[in-house]
Amino acid sequence: MKAKWCIAPLLATLVLAFTASCNTLPSLGGNSTDKTNKALMGLSVGMNKAQVYQLAGTAAKIEGYDWGSVWFYKTASGGGVGGLFDGNEDNNFTPVVFDNSNRVTGYGWKFYSQTIRDYGTGQF
Repeated sequence: MKAKWCIAPLLATLVLAFTASCNTLPSLGGNSTDKTNKALMGLSVGMNKAQVYQLAGTAAKIEGYDWGSVWFYKTASGGGVGGLFDGNEDNNFTPVVFDNSNRVTGYGWKFYSQTIRDYGTGQF
């Protein structure tokens, strides 16, 4: 009976510690959104992928197309459960569009949407 009394507080402490640690995990992409927003302010057309990676780190999501690729950076808090995409990507992520030569051709949802309309979504 005494052993059960000692285990309960230990389990409660472990659960509390685990829950607290989950709330301090970094956002998708490995950076806080404030840091990512500041980094993306240095983005310019013509940069290569290595330069963008060095500037802003790992993207939260990457899409590949016949004409190039798109990296999505988490730039606002929120999103789906556990950071999964939930249809609100426009509000929480910023796309960076690359051509086949791995150079930035533009960024933002307006540019991304126009690129998809112009070139299509023929993913490979």
